[in-house]
Amino acid sequence: MNINIKRVLFFSFVLLFIIFSSFCNRESSDSDSNTNDDEITNVYYVSVKGDDNNDGSKEKPWKTITHGITTISNGEKLIILSGIYKEKIEIENKGDNDKPVYIEGESKNSTIIDGTGINRDLIFFDHCKNINISNLTIRNADRAGIRLSYSNDITIDNCIIYNNYKWGVFTDFSDRTTITNCNIYGSRDEHGIYISNSSDNAIIKNNIVHNNYAAGIQINADPSMGGDGISSDCAIDSNILYENGKGGGAAINLASVRDSKIQNNIIYNNYAGGIAAWDDAQGNQWGCKNLKIMHNTIYFKKTDGRWAISMKNGSTGGYIINNILIGGEHGGFEYNSNCLSDITIDYNIYYRADSNILIEDEDVNSYTLPEWQNKGYDKHSFIKSPTQVFIDFLKNNFHLKTDSPAIDKGLNSNLSYDFEGDNRPRGSGYDMGADEK
Repeated sequence: MNINIKRVLFFSFVLLFIIFSSFCNRESSDSDSNTNDDEITNVYYVSVKGDDNNDGSKEKPWKTITHGITTISNGEKLIILSGIYKEKIEIENKGDNDKPVYIEGESKNSTIIDGTGINRDLIFFDHCKNINISNLTIRNADRAGIRLSYSNDITIDNCIIYNNYKWGVFTDFSDRTTITNCNIYGSRDEHGIYISNSSDNAIIKNNIVHNNYAAGIQINADPSMGGDGISSDCAIDSNILYENGKGGGAAINLASVRDSKIQNNIIYNNYAGGIAAWDDAQGNQWGCKNLKIMHNTIYFKKTDGRWAISMKNGSTGGYIINNILIGGEHGGFEYNSNCLSDITIDYNIYYRADSNILIEDEDVNSYTLPEWQNKGYDKHSFIKSPTQVFIDFLKNNFHLKTDSPAIDKGLNSNLSYDFEGDNRPRGSGYDMGADEK
């Protein structure tokens, strides 16, 4: 089955299960994707047919989302009933560290916030904290679909965020942002997800990010913009990224990111890089450090793309294992000489159609895999074609074949699951790539 269809069906099943479980215990419209019911003290409602002079009950809902969010207290939930809301939402100083605020659509397919004709960011949280946002469609923003500024512990779950001009989600100086189970696509000027300005501890997991003009996911600490200029302890995990980067920008683009994990991602048919780590042209001292890049599947069409993985401009201490790196126009790994310090790169599968040049020292030297191994790197890595490795890569099915050479050939990564949540390992060893057979 096409992995995108399988992911959508999986998320749909989970959502149906949650709704059914919620129906058994409370009103059926009170969907509950990321909520602990025991924490909720009151539930209020917004409807396109409501009135802000109402009491916010289901029978007498409020009309505007802004009124609902500003009115509810910590520990309370706002349910946005199905409808199209053409409303700019700007919220300041909402939430505290003790009790979350829940903002939840009745259904992500029918609760729609539309930014047509509205200037700048459609949903803007400024100096907020501990807010959970779920089950919404957010579209057609003039700038960002959702922007978080100086706002910590914000969760965005199970949303569709699309056709926004600049970014789907944008954060600045905001720690512990969690983005999960979302479909984010169609940013016309830049990135699907952009974590910026020294934001730390971002978790970006189980999303489908595609058809964005620049990067699919970018974490750029922006050293020139204040703060410490570093984004630390982030995780980009189990996402599917495709057809990003027509305007440049890797599917996963990282600048001044430290001590973070990029794992279990399936990255295919992108137009620029796969995973790129660099310094945002701020100097080698701002390169990425100590990234764990493990169990990713990266595939480029024959004539497309830059390098599957690129480590440049002071990006040292990389731990690059158990990846499948299928190059297109370029090869599997690009670096410059200042990025080999403390690097571990091994147990990877390489391939490039019509060329045996798989590794490059940024236009200085190019290497076949044996030449690269003679330099002491990738000693246990090998070359296999996508036909040998995957069930049907031409149909975007990057599950491993039953006799795939990737099975049980990886290094022990201590990663206990694959991109679909299946247990890892399942055989005598760890499989290479995002899928565990």
